[in-house]
Amino acid sequence: MRFFCPIDTQTTWCQTRMRQFLYISPYFPPGARVGALRPLKFARHLPTHGWAPVVLCDLWPGARTSTELLDAVPDTTTIVRDYSARAAGAFANLQRPAASPSNKTASAPPSAKGFDPRDLLPQWLNNPELIPLGEHSVHIPHAVGAARRALKAHPKCEAIMVNADPYAALLVGAHVARQTGLPLIQDLRDPWSVCELRRPRRPWPILPFVDWLERLAFRPAQSIILNSLTTLEDYRRHYADFDPQRFACIRNHGDAGLIGHGEHGGFERFSLLFLGHFRRFLEGDVLIEVLVELKRRGLGHVQLVVTGNCPPDTMEMAHNAGVGEMVTKHDFVSYTSIGPVMESADVLVALSNRSTQRIPAKFYDYATSKRPVLVLADNAELGQMARSIGGAIFGMDDPMAVADWLEPIITAGRHPTTERPDGSFSSQQATAELAAILDRITA
Repeated sequence: MRFFCPIDTQTTWCQTRMRQFLYISPYFPPGARVGALRPLKFARHLPTHGWAPVVLCDLWPGARTSTELLDAVPDTTTIVRDYSARAAGAFANLQRPAASPSNKTASAPPSAKGFDPRDLLPQWLNNPELIPLGEHSVHIPHAVGAARRALKAHPKCEAIMVNADPYAALLVGAHVARQTGLPLIQDLRDPWSVCELRRPRRPWPILPFVDWLERLAFRPAQSIILNSLTTLEDYRRHYADFDPQRFACIRNHGDAGLIGHGEHGGFERFSLLFLGHFRRFLEGDVLIEVLVELKRRGLGHVQLVVTGNCPPDTMEMAHNAGVGEMVTKHDFVSYTSIGPVMESADVLVALSNRSTQRIPAKFYDYATSKRPVLVLADNAELGQMARSIGGAIFGMDDPMAVADWLEPIITAGRHPTTERPDGSFSSQQATAELAAILDRITA
């Protein structure tokens, strides 16, 4: 694979045969943040539709990285590691043998939350919404210059697309689009101004400032992409003065070819698998209540397997409820290896935060598996999605109904399967929708 650090004007034969666009995506492999996955999946399938992205991305010392994700980037993708001044050096250090351990994941997953000095702040100050663009704001000037250099080095780019968050990247894309006149796509993985979880936490004058920043970023865009139908409608209402056709929905998506690496030794007992982390807006209390009810019904042999962070508060809650032995903290699983883990489990659990706008990212990975999917959410759109793949959804405050659904599955035996429609929520389908937008705005 070719890497361009920061600029390399050579292209492969395949790239010269494809249409190109500048893809501003601070998160991109080898970065292993969840924000790097959506652009990676698009990059893997866009060549089928005649498009090859030129990705302007970031990297920084201490970032969690994965060489497996980097290996999955196709040769048709040009990578420009220059979003911030630190990116090229961070990637060069990563390539040095002494900087990488022998395994394929170059840095450890985030550990369970320990002491954080921010915990000492008054509640009103311990609020990330007080700084709308966060640390990424300082990189905007460099990123604008880097985007201009990338377009000069790759003059065949016909459009600009931004993967956000970080939301500061939306401003970078908007500024460069105004300068160059190129059509612009703003792709929001999560809602920004209208986020029903974060908007109430924004005090005056932060709230109108975020609205102003977002409108500044949206004005030059030919297409603004949201990842759920609910969020799409919320944005159309919020921007009633915009043509509603400027807004589109392309949900997140699962790429089965990306997650099937390695093997898993299997679980010794019936396992409910939760791939992900318990964190802010996503506590595990409802799952603890489900375990309590299962144990009351004589199904205490079942275990909840958590592959991500499981904070001490969650484990303490489980022990106090008498189900501590039913919660198992699994070793970290790299994203490219989750397929075998899902196949070893019995039921796949997706836990949503208390929002109707967001869909748990792992739901799309679960849709590539044949295992039954259990969704806990108060979200009608997610309910329709779950039922369309043969799964089930229950409210966040209904552990009895969850146990009623689980009990016959558990008593029927290990490794149940569910038939699913081919291509449900697949990266191939989502990329076809993106390619149609690229074709339209560059016509």
